[in-house]
Amino acid sequence: MKKLFHDHFFALLAWILILVISVVALPDVNQLTRSHSQITLPKSTQSQIAQTIQQKHWGHHVNNTYQVVAVFNNGNKKMSAKDKQNVQKTISRLQKHEGKYGIKAILGPNDNAATRKQLISKDKTTQLVQLNVSKKHGTLQKINKQLSSAVKTDGVKTYVTGADILNDDFSGAVQKGIKKTEVISVIFIFVVLLLVFRSPITPLISLLMVGVAFLTSFSIVTNLVDKFNFPFSNFTQVFMVIVLFGIGTDYNILLYNRFKENLGQGMGKWEATRNAQKNAGRTILYSGSSLLIGFTSLGLARFSVYQSAVGVAVGVAVLLVTLLTLNPFFMAVLGKKMFWPDKRFTGESSSKIWHKMANTSVHHPIVSLILVFIILLPIGLSYKNHLNYNDADEISNTTPSKKGFNVVEDHFSKGTAEPVTVYIKANHKLDNEENLLLIDRLTNQLKDSKDVKTVTSVTQPAGSKVNQLYVNNQLKQITGQLGKAQGSLSQLSSGMAGQAAMQSASMGAAGASAMAQQQAMMSGMSQMTSGLQQGGDYLTGLQNSAAGKTFYLPQNQLSNPEIQQSMRTYLSQNKKTAQITVILNSNPSGGRATNAVNDLTNVAKYSLKGTKLGNATVVVGGQSSKINDTKTVAGGDFVRTAIIMIVGIGLALIYVTRSLLQPVYVLGTLVTAYLAALSITHILTHLILGRPMLTWNTPFFSFIMLIALGVDYSIFLIMRYRNTDNEHYLPTERIVMASSAIGTVVISAVIILSGTFASLIPSGIPTLIEVAMTVIIGLIILVIIIPLVVPSTIHLTYPMCSAMRDNQAKRQAAEN
Repeated sequence: MKKLFHDHFFALLAWILILVISVVALPDVNQLTRSHSQITLPKSTQSQIAQTIQQKHWGHHVNNTYQVVAVFNNGNKKMSAKDKQNVQKTISRLQKHEGKYGIKAILGPNDNAATRKQLISKDKTTQLVQLNVSKKHGTLQKINKQLSSAVKTDGVKTYVTGADILNDDFSGAVQKGIKKTEVISVIFIFVVLLLVFRSPITPLISLLMVGVAFLTSFSIVTNLVDKFNFPFSNFTQVFMVIVLFGIGTDYNILLYNRFKENLGQGMGKWEATRNAQKNAGRTILYSGSSLLIGFTSLGLARFSVYQSAVGVAVGVAVLLVTLLTLNPFFMAVLGKKMFWPDKRFTGESSSKIWHKMANTSVHHPIVSLILVFIILLPIGLSYKNHLNYNDADEISNTTPSKKGFNVVEDHFSKGTAEPVTVYIKANHKLDNEENLLLIDRLTNQLKDSKDVKTVTSVTQPAGSKVNQLYVNNQLKQITGQLGKAQGSLSQLSSGMAGQAAMQSASMGAAGASAMAQQQAMMSGMSQMTSGLQQGGDYLTGLQNSAAGKTFYLPQNQLSNPEIQQSMRTYLSQNKKTAQITVILNSNPSGGRATNAVNDLTNVAKYSLKGTKLGNATVVVGGQSSKINDTKTVAGGDFVRTAIIMIVGIGLALIYVTRSLLQPVYVLGTLVTAYLAALSITHILTHLILGRPMLTWNTPFFSFIMLIALGVDYSIFLIMRYRNTDNEHYLPTERIVMASSAIGTVVISAVIILSGTFASLIPSGIPTLIEVAMTVIIGLIILVIIIPLVVPSTIHLTYPMCSAMRDNQAKRQAAEN
């Protein structure tokens, strides 16, 4: 029994049981990722208020649905009559079998005059069908596959696209990328460890440790997501893989090196295991704790995408327990066999380059610090925070949904696929002349905005004015009728004059009397003609004036079938909410479109100010509005979360270093390296990949990865410094010795971590590629500047705790 305890056999049994339970309990990861990949914004944001209004007032038949667009395209040639017939047959088939495809609403290009204008491209090459498909019908993956088959049409190319479909395809692309990353990471780590330890056994044990930790922690995270809506996103799994395999391997190198050194010093395998656990294990715990604090602090973020990285904290916690409880079993059982066939049992070789750099920096601390920051700060501060918020760019152009999206952008206004919607919610009904006049006036003002292509509303359902509903057109009809009446009166007056002359000549005195009566009548008619002329002139002037361009809906027109249809489309069921659809002339995910959202909001509120709709709720919804809100929320939460993370890691560093100044120096170094790395990545992305902007997720994920992981190497160095003999050496001597001893370990760790992040590049996902580049560049910068900055700051400041003070008196006495 004693041997079993020494060999940590019960720890092995416990982990086997935990691993089996974790694998059995693991939910469907692919579907879980797809169903939890949507960005969640606070309910108080404009886009979310708009979404609530849409679901409440227009969602009675489309609530809980996916918005899908079917695209029919004939390349760059006009559709023939036969093509159009085939497309219409496909649409009719969809309408006939709505239940089969889960369709709750369908809008075709030939439904009415408005849809013909909006859903048929001007070049007549492309037609669109807008679908609302029930979420209960199945997963987006199933819906996409089923509809893609259903819309196939002879003679034309067909695609299924839309924001929901694109997002789902992005999730699928990330899943494929993760599989590549896992394979490449495992192969790379195995090769590097094989070179480091010259043994095939050590890499296998290390990968086993990390694999057990990953499977266990990922099962915990996914079950929390499945049952308790734990924060999760497309990037949670991939970052758990990268971080755990990267730092897990780094920690194992630290532990195995100490174990191997202990064996070389003549210790038995049990004693060597305990000693490695005590010394290397303390460094691992300190380093891991800083990581744990850093990633746990992300749980305080308000933005869902940022919160999702808190899953890495669960992984780190499980990893630390795994490495320090399961590793000892293999170490205690295998002993020297763990490093077979290597016969050399010495510690890690000294790093000459770190020794030289540290030695130089302690002799010239001010110059070293100035040199580091004078080179890196200008590079970092040159970065301009212009980011790409178009998530469609994350998807390969070969993906069918992306092809369809590009076809829509090529043949329609770029904003056609994802229009903006202005909602006006009042506390009274809007189906009356006074309120419709205000809506029409706003419609015209929105059309005047420079970023707007088309605007449709209850008064302009086809995107243009309905002439019959404007005063000038109505006056034109009236003045025409007045002209006819005036002409008739003139003819009647002329006829009466001729008749009077004839009667006067033939009837004498009696004729004169009759003529006098007729002249009186003619005088009255002349006055009427003059009055009609004056009235006609006035109405003609009014017709040609600015006032003539005013919307006016006569009471008798309210029952007009076309107007009633427009009201059903653009007014809510209770007639108290109106929507105005705005198609922008730029990419709905681009900077111009998202900036236009603020302009449209201001125009709408200003137009209605002081009117009966002055107190109405006015919000703008749609993809552009959502991205605009994402910019605001993500930008503000980045700063807030970064501060929380730095404070948390700073507190951990104070405990580790027993100093108030050292954490400031370390964190300052990390932030400087991050800024420089991000700036360099931006330049390389533009030059090599041809993308002028980084994706909007890159700065945040690069920050948390580089800060959390980079702090490890400073802790490695500081812990080695603390464990170096303080009885016989000065601080500057100890830090140079520590740098020399730990340099090779840190360089090896950086190579491994850089390699694991490099495995993200074949994924083809821009965000993952850019994060990988930033972290790799940042780690390279850190491995160069840490032996310059930390020794310099050690020379400039001493630890606060007396246990860390050098006993210089004893040293001098020994020398004497």
